[in-house]
Amino acid sequence: MPDFSSTFLEEATGGTWSGSEPDDLSGICFDARQLQPGECFVALSGGARDGHEFVRQAREKGARAAITERRLDIDIPQLIVSDSLVAMGAIGRSVRHAFIPPVIGITGSCGKTSTKEILRLLLGTDRTHATAGNWNNRIGVPMTLFELDETKQDFAIVEAGINQPGEMDLLGKMIAADVTILTNIGLAHLELLGSRDGIAFEKARLAEFAVKGSPLILPADALRYSAIKLMLDRCVVLAGETEIVPDGVRRVVRFSSELTGDVSRKFSLGEKEYTVRSPSEGIAANAALALIAAEELGIAPEESAERLLLWRPESYRGRVVAAGDSFFYIDCYNANPSSMADALSAFVHAAPKEMARCYVLGAMNELGFAAEEMHESIGRMLNLQAQDLVFFVGPDSLSESYRKGAFEAGASETQLISAENISLIESAVAEFQGALFLKGSRSYQLEKLLPESII
Repeated sequence: MPDFSSTFLEEATGGTWSGSEPDDLSGICFDARQLQPGECFVALSGGARDGHEFVRQAREKGARAAITERRLDIDIPQLIVSDSLVAMGAIGRSVRHAFIPPVIGITGSCGKTSTKEILRLLLGTDRTHATAGNWNNRIGVPMTLFELDETKQDFAIVEAGINQPGEMDLLGKMIAADVTILTNIGLAHLELLGSRDGIAFEKARLAEFAVKGSPLILPADALRYSAIKLMLDRCVVLAGETEIVPDGVRRVVRFSSELTGDVSRKFSLGEKEYTVRSPSEGIAANAALALIAAEELGIAPEESAERLLLWRPESYRGRVVAAGDSFFYIDCYNANPSSMADALSAFVHAAPKEMARCYVLGAMNELGFAAEEMHESIGRMLNLQAQDLVFFVGPDSLSESYRKGAFEAGASETQLISAENISLIESAVAEFQGALFLKGSRSYQLEKLLPESII
C-alpha cells in the first residue's frame, strides 16, 4: 500500500496539520460507515450531507486522522485544506505518480466497465488492480488509486467517467495513463456536454494527459472528431474490414464478428480468431479493444484467446439467461442511445424465434435537448411480432416519444404500455411467458422485475 504518512499527505494536498500529526495511517476513506481502524477520514462537503458532520463518528470507529476544510472541536489530528475533494484528487495523483507498472485508462460513452473487466481478465486478475464497479468519478478514481501497490500489482486499470466539462482534466491528471482506451463517442450526458463534438473533446482529454506519445486505442468511428484527429499518430484503430482509415495512424487492426448459435460471438482481429460469451456486437468490439491493449502490454494473443473464453457478463450488464421456457436479456445498469440500440439488436438475434417477447425499456436519462428525438429513434427499432408486448418506464414525455417511434415501426396500441415506475407493471411482467428484455437508466431499477431465481 502507499505510504500515507502525515508528511506525504501534507505535501500532496498543500494542507496544514492542526494539532498533533498522526502515525501509521493505513488508508483513506470518505464514508464513515465503511471506515476501518487506522484510516484517515476525508470530510467531503459537496454531497447531500456535509462530511464534517461525521468526523466524530469516524474517530469513534478508529480513524487516526481527518482531512477537513475547517478546524473542528474534535480530538483527532486534522489536515486542514481548502477543498476536501480536490485534496483527495491530489493525493490520488501523488500515489499514481509513485506507481511504476503500466496504468491503463478507459473512457467512453458506454462499455467502459465491460472493457475494463475483460482487460483485467486478459492481463491476469491476480496481479491486476482495477476500478471497483463503476467507481469512475472524482471520488471513485482517487479511491481506486489509493490501493495501488506495485509489490502486488503488475498492471492497473482505471475507468474515467464524466458528465460535465472540465471533469476529465482532473481525472486525466490523476490517472496519467500509459495506455488509453476510448470505447466510443455516443450520445450520453448531453445535458451538460452539449453535442457529440463536446463529448469527443472531453473524452480525448484522458489521452492528452496520458504519458507522452502513449497509444490511444479506439474504434475508427472516433477518428471523425477533431479532438481525436490531433492525436492521429498515437491512434491504434479498430476498424471494420472495409472501413476507411485516414493515413498517419499508428496501427490499424481489422475487425469482423458474427453471432454463433449459443449466444456467443466469434470475431476476428486481423488473422486471429476469438470468441466472447455475449450476443452483443458492442461487447465483441469492447473485447477487441481490450485484446489490442493486452497485446500492446505484452500478453500473447494465444494466451488472451484462452482467457477471453472465461469471461461472462456481470449480473446487470448484458447477461443472458435461458431458464426452461423463459429467456432473459438483462442489461439494466444504465442506458444511452448507443447501448440501447446494441442491446436491442443482440436480444432480437439471441432470443429463441418461437418465443413471444416482452420489452421493458426504461427511459434514457441526461440526454438534454435530444432526449425526445433519441427515445423516438429507439422506439422505431422495435420490430414487434403480434404476440409481443412493450413496457415503457419513466416520465410521460419520454415514454410518449418511445411510443411515437414504435407506432411508426408498426406497433399496435394494445402492445404498448407506459408507466412512471416499475411498481405499476410488476404483475403484468411477472405473468408474461417468453423472452424478457430489460434495459434502461439505472434510476428505474428494472432488475427488480426479475424473478428471484434469476437475480
